[in-house]
Amino acid sequence: MPPLIKAIRLPQNQNNLENSLSFDAGGDALGRIFAPGGLLARALPNDGRNFEERPEQLEMARAVADAVKDRAHLLVEAGTGTGKSYAYLVPFILWAVSQNKKVLIATHTKALQQQLMERDLPFLHELFLRRMGMDFRYALCLGTGNYICPRRLAKSEATGLFATRNEVDELHEINAFARTSKTGRNLDLPFEPSPQLWAQVNRESDLCLGRACPLFERSFYFIARRVQEKAHILVANHHLLFAHLAAGGNEAGAVLPPFDALVLDEAHQAEDVASAYLGMEVVNLGVARLIELLHNRRSGRTIISGSSLPNTDELDKKLVAVANEAREATERFFGNLQVALNLDVSRTQTIRLLHPNIIENSLDEPLGRLENILREAKKGAEKSRNEELSKEFDGFTARCAQMRATITELVGQTRSDYVYWVAVQPRPADLRHVARVPRLALCGAPIDIAETMQKTLFDSICPVVMTSATMTTGDSFEFLRNRLGLVPEKCSTEVRTLTLGSPFDYKTNALIYVARDLPDPYHTAAFEPAVMKRAGEVLQRTGGRAFVLCTSFRMVDSTAAVLRQMLPKKIKIFKQGEAARGKLLQDFRRDITSVLVGTTSFWQGVDVPGESLSCVVIMKLPFAVPDEPLIQARVEALRKQGHDPFNEYQVPQAVMMFRQGFGRLIRSRSDRGIVALLDPRVVTKRYGATFLESLPECEITDDLDLVAEFAHSFSASDATANNDKAAAETGNGAEEEQERPKRRKRAE
Repeated sequence: MPPLIKAIRLPQNQNNLENSLSFDAGGDALGRIFAPGGLLARALPNDGRNFEERPEQLEMARAVADAVKDRAHLLVEAGTGTGKSYAYLVPFILWAVSQNKKVLIATHTKALQQQLMERDLPFLHELFLRRMGMDFRYALCLGTGNYICPRRLAKSEATGLFATRNEVDELHEINAFARTSKTGRNLDLPFEPSPQLWAQVNRESDLCLGRACPLFERSFYFIARRVQEKAHILVANHHLLFAHLAAGGNEAGAVLPPFDALVLDEAHQAEDVASAYLGMEVVNLGVARLIELLHNRRSGRTIISGSSLPNTDELDKKLVAVANEAREATERFFGNLQVALNLDVSRTQTIRLLHPNIIENSLDEPLGRLENILREAKKGAEKSRNEELSKEFDGFTARCAQMRATITELVGQTRSDYVYWVAVQPRPADLRHVARVPRLALCGAPIDIAETMQKTLFDSICPVVMTSATMTTGDSFEFLRNRLGLVPEKCSTEVRTLTLGSPFDYKTNALIYVARDLPDPYHTAAFEPAVMKRAGEVLQRTGGRAFVLCTSFRMVDSTAAVLRQMLPKKIKIFKQGEAARGKLLQDFRRDITSVLVGTTSFWQGVDVPGESLSCVVIMKLPFAVPDEPLIQARVEALRKQGHDPFNEYQVPQAVMMFRQGFGRLIRSRSDRGIVALLDPRVVTKRYGATFLESLPECEITDDLDLVAEFAHSFSASDATANNDKAAAETGNGAEEEQERPKRRKRAE
């Protein structure tokens, strides 16, 4: 096997430390890069005086290098502050450049994706180029639908498909943007377009003409794809990775360019994302949008209108009639589902489907008739040698056929290894770009993804490095390995593990308060008012400056209402759902005494260093809702196999989320704060010890006076110094996950 990292010859006039570096599989190259006075330190401001040596970071980097050299998979739990992004980026960059390989970095959150693309990779690129003469290339990978299609944009303007003034204005703005943009990506637009309009102008793989397109050379997607194919490092999200695997992986290369190694960061999220992509769903809004693409009711035009086919008028009339029938069938189908299950569409809920064919598949016939009309239109386009129309009709025919097949499978529940359910999400009428009807989804997903993950991911790509701050339960990777198909006796590749603690001093800087005297959460009527009151008492002593983490939106609403009554008016209460997540975080960071009350999305992937976040209140242990269909089906499957689902699945899963919530508190060496655990089960139940033992060593108290004393030991007057120090600490790769503010939306 060739050496992991080849020797690099530098210009003769570079008489410096970098000149002496010799990279090989067993050498000390990584030590010289990460050491005090090394490449990384010297590239930082003030000639590295802000650099802090992190032995854990170097240990992880060496483990990654060894895994690459030995073609082994690697699981790394790296505590907050390890600087894990540099720890995997540096060895993989050196390997990719020296061996002409391609590495995919897959993240779960946009915040980490932005950190990699906007900070870590640009810094390392400049470092390697200026100090070592090594030029590596990197690129961001987005789904095909995120790019403007110049052909579809031009067609939309020419056909006058849009009827409202606002849509016409948006279309003009997108057109102006496309004329000057280098990327053509929706995330770079200065406003957020309506989904209906964007669906008419974005790139869709099944409608793409490829090289036959007259505007192929101007295609933003293919320009980006050419950059990706030349890159050494690709950055994508988990969703795109699993879409790539579901579409055939590297052999097909349809979603992502083929890559040689994978880093799955934020790996504790992998099972849920994989389950979603291996499953299926049909959504009322999605069916309606497909029909609207075929026939725009407001303009009255169809995709056949004005096409100059031999029988355009006849087909156009047929399509209008059948599209209207399909709309009625859609309302009837989802209306029958609502009645059959007695759904309350005013609240979020999921209902498991235990029996097949609970409603008639009223969509099958109209969707089939739409297929037939589109096939007939395609024949006309082929006779006219209109390749563009032929491709478009073919693409929409396939969409109708796929939707029919999916609905048939979901209604009939044809797969015994799947669980099926209906999900309801209310749609507030005051939100722009959102349908004024609830979202109803008919869903199905595999109960166990381990075998599929093993075959499609771990047996086809090597090495795979999986990392997160929370991957173990009880100091063991067994839970995650079993869930993802990395069981040693079944995996064809060696699987290594490494656990690295955080460099932060939790024993000095963190206090855990446990409310052992509160009622058991099982007794909801007694627990909920008591826990909300106790949360207020804790925050009175900390002066706000807190996240309050709940396990349901109902608890978010109730808790926020109680806190607004209990706390002084100067302590502002931000509540999830009142604004976009990014805006809430931005406002919370700015107001140093504020409190943010949230649920799932605030337990993880959020970074607020400094005194703005000096307390994390955990209202309840984050067990998944037991009657959530996928959880329920997994529990049943484990029980049938003779396992103990509570201790082998539900507790480990909750422990991972619990550790994520705890991890919101200390984000830099200078951070100090309090975690208030208001669920007494951590001390009253046998399994509670598993939660406490999963945390770093900290002082634990049940005395609110000690909470007040600890809170007073650090004050808001230190905020500026703390935040400055926190910023300096991110210089050698500390995690700093921040979300961009939401783009503006056009005024109506």
